[in-house]
Amino acid sequence: MIASRPASLKMIVASVMGALLLSACQTAPQSQQVGQTSSFNATAPQAQVTFRQDTIEGAYEILAAKDSKQLFVAATPLFEDRAAGFLHVLDQDTLRESQRIQLPRRAFALGLNQKTHTLYVGNTLDGSLLAINSLNGTVKQLIQLGQKEGKDGWEHTRKVVIDEQDNRIFVTNPSEGGRVWIVDGAQGRILHNIDNVGLWPAGAAYDANTKRLFVGHGGKDEIAVINPATGTIEQRFTTGDAKSDKREDSRHFFVNITLSADGKKLFGADANTGKIYVFDTTSGKVENTVEVGLGLLDIVYNDARKELIATNRGVDRQTPAGTGSVTILDANTLAVKHRISAPVHPNSVTLSADGQTAFVTIKIPHGDKGPHYLKGAKDSVLRLNLNQL
Repeated sequence: MIASRPASLKMIVASVMGALLLSACQTAPQSQQVGQTSSFNATAPQAQVTFRQDTIEGAYEILAAKDSKQLFVAATPLFEDRAAGFLHVLDQDTLRESQRIQLPRRAFALGLNQKTHTLYVGNTLDGSLLAINSLNGTVKQLIQLGQKEGKDGWEHTRKVVIDEQDNRIFVTNPSEGGRVWIVDGAQGRILHNIDNVGLWPAGAAYDANTKRLFVGHGGKDEIAVINPATGTIEQRFTTGDAKSDKREDSRHFFVNITLSADGKKLFGADANTGKIYVFDTTSGKVENTVEVGLGLLDIVYNDARKELIATNRGVDRQTPAGTGSVTILDANTLAVKHRISAPVHPNSVTLSADGQTAFVTIKIPHGDKGPHYLKGAKDSVLRLNLNQL
């Protein structure tokens, strides 16, 4: 049965930060649990299967550098207008914090150009990017993308994807009209402003070999394929389940997507059904699906292990008291290899350069009424040694 559609644009934008939509949960063949911790073990051995620190307020996207041991976490403790954002820089081996950088705008999304040593922080609610020197943490530039909306609001940004080869930044805007910005990384100027991408553009992935940008969203044709050089939409993929692009007809919402290393498969995390959809990137046809769980949110392809790693929050508006998990699947067969219970709400996931370690941000419950509320608790970073699972 198809789950209920995204309730509103406001809720969809909040998918960067919170619970998404309804689905059923599948029992995995192997299950482990990583409980909440009250302290940080800075000397945890690398051979340990998992360890977790809980020292970050308002953690959102996490991103592991591939040419260093830096682990970046975007954080926004307060949502008030003009509140500060923070960038936490951790060590990938110990999760010890080496830097905490206060930013002039609220921080949610991350993208890293390792060739230019530039970290781009997406300021979702402010409609902008902050370009930061990843080596020393200094702010290099503010790039305003979204225009003013209403009295105090801005068009929102969402996913930030980097094209290192051509020094471009791709940013989605989860509006009903559907927009993607393509930005020149060298000058910080907008190269293309692409409208009518689809309903609520959210997830994005770039194939550097074919130079195609894939964008996941809702509506009738749920994946848009963009030529970044021309700023044109060249192809659209559809599940065939929605009859129109009207929000009331939308049946899927691909909040995050990832590509296989050869670019032949696209894996979409559908927040609406809790399923992963596999598309053939040549034909655009759906090849396979697998149910993961309630509040499916993030997904990455791990080429080193030929696996997918997905996070699901375990909650929605109808089921606010659940907890989430991290699921590891065989990328070829979609068989679930491991499901790790990770109270409370797993959010963003990233991989080490060798693909043998995964890092996940885990959110505390929203509000103090639920059974998992713990006074004074902070958001966490979980480190998973994939070889030891």
